[in-house]
Amino acid sequence: MIETTVQYYNGKFALPYQVRIEVANNAIHLFDSSYNTDNGIAFPLGQCHYVIIKDQAFIYLSNTSTDYIVVPKTDEHYETILTGIKRTQTSWYHQLFAQKWYTLFFIVVFLVVFLFLILDKIVPPLALKFISVKQEIALGNQFYASFTADSEIDSSATFVLQKFADELQLSKTYPIKVTVVKDTIVNAFALPGGHLIVYSGIIKQMEKPEELVALLSHEASHVNKRHSLKSIVSRITMSLAISLITADINGLSRSIIENVNVIRVLSYSRALEKEADDEGMNLMVNNNINPVGMKWLMADLQKTGNDIPKSISFLSTHPLTTERINDANGFAKQYVGMNEPLNNQMQSLWLELKKAYH
Repeated sequence: MIETTVQYYNGKFALPYQVRIEVANNAIHLFDSSYNTDNGIAFPLGQCHYVIIKDQAFIYLSNTSTDYIVVPKTDEHYETILTGIKRTQTSWYHQLFAQKWYTLFFIVVFLVVFLFLILDKIVPPLALKFISVKQEIALGNQFYASFTADSEIDSSATFVLQKFADELQLSKTYPIKVTVVKDTIVNAFALPGGHLIVYSGIIKQMEKPEELVALLSHEASHVNKRHSLKSIVSRITMSLAISLITADINGLSRSIIENVNVIRVLSYSRALEKEADDEGMNLMVNNNINPVGMKWLMADLQKTGNDIPKSISFLSTHPLTTERINDANGFAKQYVGMNEPLNNQMQSLWLELKKAYH
């Protein structure tokens, strides 16, 4: 225990007066008759702070109080008192871990939620700004190579469907490349940069060529709006965040490429699917094709019921297209007079596809 006499400045009085202090148990115990106690008043060292002016330490006794004591450098306990204050100054992390367990629990939950919001709402849009269209196309090509490596591609159907797609204006930014995969699954999806994967099962399910236009327009809208890239980036935000923080753009691209398999389990939100529906129907109108084809496509695909996969697909949201069919119907009502048939080339290509998957 340290005991000494110092000058005390009470906020109530302008002039100092001498008081006795004891430094023990990580506190300064001040004995002043004005406190009307024989045991003195304890001021924890962790709440004290000081400034040194002309070889004197002005020690404020709390974070909020204007009371302070003055300890001259000549005092034999000067260094010991200041060292004690430094040693017991509580840093923010000491204060944090001094809290009760439930306080710490809520702090951790808050930090986790805050971090999730940062990674989910801020990092993905920021990451997209670092990926140019050219880079996205290159990434999409690598996705395509990896994804189709173990798929059975129908080359003749791919050739026909590509010619069908080329008759349409599907994108002003991306080269739309269509691939038909032999599989009974009723599915179609878009990869970043312009690749559209269409399973033979969904072609077989369609009854009218306008439905095929609707499908391609919907998937091309996913490409144009960068939905696939946004969804992939959102799935791997942690590694992306590290790349962005360290300004490692190569690492950004590598993170996406190394997580190519996320595309197999990816699903769009309702908001993104609705946007692709609306933009797809706008594309149909721009191509002078009645958007009612979107309604027909959804109605035909609804017949597949539970066979539709929950992974990324034209009908990956629930309830199963009822709301989307109603939306498409409402949109199409604006264009009831648009009855221009598909050109002869598209009609011929459609019949050729259907002949292959009758």
